[in-house]
Amino acid sequence: MTQTLKFVIGAGETARQEETFTVSSACSHLCFRYDLSKKYTFLVFLMIKDPSGKIRFLKQLGYSDPVIVLGKDGNDTTIGGVPGALPAGTWQMTVFVFAEHLKRLMGEKIQPFSVLVTEEAAVVTEPVGEQVWTPDYENYDWTAIRKKGKGWYQGDFHTHTRLSDGKETTENASRKAERMGLDFYTPTEHNAIHTGWPETSLLILPGIEITTLLGHANLFGITHMPRALERILEDKEEAALKADLEQIQQECRKEHWLFSINHPFLYIWKWLYGDLRLDGVHCLEIINDPTYEADPEAKAGKANQRAVALADLLWADGHRICAIGGSDSHNTLEERYPGATEPSVPGDPATFVYMEDLSAEHLLEGVRSCNCYVTRHCRIETGLLFGGQLPEDKEELPYRICLRGQKEKPEIFYLHNGKRVDCRVTGREDAWEAAGTVRLTEEAYQWIRFGAEAKDGGFLFYGNAITRGTGKQKLQTFGEAVKQL
Repeated sequence: MTQTLKFVIGAGETARQEETFTVSSACSHLCFRYDLSKKYTFLVFLMIKDPSGKIRFLKQLGYSDPVIVLGKDGNDTTIGGVPGALPAGTWQMTVFVFAEHLKRLMGEKIQPFSVLVTEEAAVVTEPVGEQVWTPDYENYDWTAIRKKGKGWYQGDFHTHTRLSDGKETTENASRKAERMGLDFYTPTEHNAIHTGWPETSLLILPGIEITTLLGHANLFGITHMPRALERILEDKEEAALKADLEQIQQECRKEHWLFSINHPFLYIWKWLYGDLRLDGVHCLEIINDPTYEADPEAKAGKANQRAVALADLLWADGHRICAIGGSDSHNTLEERYPGATEPSVPGDPATFVYMEDLSAEHLLEGVRSCNCYVTRHCRIETGLLFGGQLPEDKEELPYRICLRGQKEKPEIFYLHNGKRVDCRVTGREDAWEAAGTVRLTEEAYQWIRFGAEAKDGGFLFYGNAITRGTGKQKLQTFGEAVKQL
């Protein structure tokens, strides 16, 4: 069986194009070879459905080899694919154009390309891997304990591989994360989900980056492909995208997924949907890829500073929205962003989550409880539970913090109801300490947020606020909050 499917992308072309192909009898493999220039592969999401209408493949073409294979298991199926039986009948291939890049990469050009469909058992260079979760994650074990012991576990909540626009295979991404000392890793691809993963010592938490022209949001702990995803891949009009985002939030509530706003003030990827309700937001990414801050055009440093300020504002207003970090790592170790002296790697920044043993279930519980802190090039030793809630009769909060990993003395501080108090820092290289007592006032709602900066003001540490009492929330939407900054 050999069939050729033809598509055209570019200005004036439809955002969704469909073609069908026929499999005359059940087979062991299906192979798809496309001839689209790498210059334009970022513009295309490719979806394949079997005769029953089930999605068997979804991927942004990106940096991948131009050969896609569907096979019987995770090692002979390309990432984004669902391994298993390949039945006879009419299959459907759909091309979605990624609006975020269209004008920048193509202008007014149009670009035809074709996909050759065969039953060849081609070599799979980017396999799903040994762990096969399948689309509804029925084979994913949410309770499996990867490491035993109560404590702080380190990981990354925003990463990319070749399933979307990252440059690393899943195997290489795992190796990098292991080398960085991470315990958990969350692949959050643009509008696509992983159906499995190679064997690794890491806890891999299923996620996705919902990517729209109104902003980007990560979903954590997903148990299936979001129902609105096909529409998001197709919708380009603002009204339709707003409805899609509302449905995503509703699905998160129903399925107990976590909704996180990514890089809310970053360049062309800032969050623009001001009417998004805060009661459906669980996390806020406060530090996004610090190595990108060196790019003068993006002004990413100021964007991260505003995100930190927004997180503090939300604590002040009585919200419990967990501040987290995300490397947003796309590149190889050898690459640098313009002006950067360090590579963009998983775990920079790192998010530490306090949990009972390391499992996906406990990780999600820790984030939902805001028991997290974010660091860059350091870690914290303390008896404090960041994000913890104090008893109503608590009158003081003793603290002792040791910051490890920095040669130069940092500035350690805390915000008490928004007022900054600088701590006395003692110690030596790699073991800087601050200790004291926070005297609580008579106000019903109190929040204490610990942090640290380098002498030049560079970010080092953000601990989610420790609170007493319940705040009376006045801010209901993202837009209302931003107006208060």
